[in-house]
Amino acid sequence: MAHARVHTSALRGTSKEHDMRQPVLMIMAAGAVTAFASFPAHAQYALCLPARGCIPTTQASYNACLTLARQRGWTDSDNAPRGGIPRALDSFIYQCLQGRIPR
Repeated sequence: MAHARVHTSALRGTSKEHDMRQPVLMIMAAGAVTAFASFPAHAQYALCLPARGCIPTTQASYNACLTLARQRGWTDSDNAPRGGIPRALDSFIYQCLQGRIPR
């Protein structure tokens, strides 16, 4: 019987090891996926405007259109609704991303 008890204890130890390995492996896998997903090399975004819809873009394209807007005198305050054109800066960037604003 003593031999059976040792064998049973050994099985329990293996079971506990297995129970601990699975969550650790899952955490490691989740960490690897998170790390891989955080590479911003070709991240895709969308710029959305009410009544116009969304347009896919990258951070680099958005930044290029924002820089062009700044060079042409647009400021953040141009997004304040006035004169019937709400979000005018965003509208400029949206049109730039569509290729409708000459660079």
